[in-house]
Amino acid sequence: MYENSLGDRVRRNKGRGIKKKKEKKVILIMFSVLLLVVLIFLLKYFGIFPFSSDIMSYNRVNILIVGCDEIENYGRADTIVFLSISPKTKDILILSIPRDSRVEIPERGMDKINHAYAFGGVKLISKTVSSFLDLPIHFYAVADFNGFVYIIDELGGVEIDVEKEMHYVDKAGGVEINLHPGKQILNGEKALQYIRFRYDKLGDLGRIKRQQKLALAVIKKMINFDSMIKIPQISEGMKDYIETNIEARDTVALANLFRGVNQEKFKVETVQGEPVYIEGISYLEPDVEEVRQRVKSLIYSKNSGIKVEVLNGNAMTGIAHKIANDLELQGFEIVNLGNADNFNYEKTKIIIYSKEVNLNNEFKKLFNDFEIVKEYQTNANLDLVIILGKDMIN
Repeated sequence: MYENSLGDRVRRNKGRGIKKKKEKKVILIMFSVLLLVVLIFLLKYFGIFPFSSDIMSYNRVNILIVGCDEIENYGRADTIVFLSISPKTKDILILSIPRDSRVEIPERGMDKINHAYAFGGVKLISKTVSSFLDLPIHFYAVADFNGFVYIIDELGGVEIDVEKEMHYVDKAGGVEINLHPGKQILNGEKALQYIRFRYDKLGDLGRIKRQQKLALAVIKKMINFDSMIKIPQISEGMKDYIETNIEARDTVALANLFRGVNQEKFKVETVQGEPVYIEGISYLEPDVEEVRQRVKSLIYSKNSGIKVEVLNGNAMTGIAHKIANDLELQGFEIVNLGNADNFNYEKTKIIIYSKEVNLNNEFKKLFNDFEIVKEYQTNANLDLVIILGKDMIN
């Protein structure tokens, strides 16, 4: 994609630039979410309990998180995250919206979604995301990328068991990583090195795991953060890194919601689309109706969180992928795709392991002929197994 020695250098430099942009986006997403959680917990510790909040009356609390270069001058929106939490079920959806997504910007027409922030700041980008997803935005938080190291340092560092030697130097790119294995307290700079390292056989996969590991460690430390001495200092310093409409009366309710969320109820998604070029400009073109259906199924559907395995039992190429995509739009979680033990299933077989599964007519319309087998198991890793039969061929 992205024949002489000069050409090789140009391609290498271009590749580095692309990697750095992707790396920055990933760190921005993590920093933005952590910064929002930090804000909520710090204000909680101020003891602002006399104020009432109607947060618990919401069906869903929807928060827009924007990571940008500069808050004051409407810098570039490098990160756009839609976060939705249910006060009743305590589940969270974190939806990443690629900055190049081509959407309708109110009073501006079709354009890249990140341009909405440049055109009209948080007000316009909130309106744009709300229109795109067909969902309300209740709160927003705009975060400055420069605060990542600050937050970690002010929390007194974070304990991480560094799994191996991590060394890498790129003077031209301004990257220097020097970490030794073992359990240790990482300051802001070292924490940044830890989540940036990807120069081994695991590559990006290893880096993603480290980012998740660090995020959980930071959240754990914030939950147990009892030192009142540093709170005013951190809160004051955060003013330079975040702009939000979350008021004091809502912080306690939001903090309690985050504290009550089970890690298994976190759902992380990214808006999908087709790469297109229009008048020489590259975009990601999402199917708006499909995105809306998918998001609403994740936050409202009773199928959300139900783990499904789809197996091909008829030898028809691509049928398992098609059904899996249809099921995802209904909110199901596809954990495995594959072939059945044979291709001689005359009709589709649906095996139910969990008593929580309640199949509706929308689900049943996907199949022409099927049989349902109930094999309830207490500790099953799957809730539902679907073996596609020859009824799917006609």
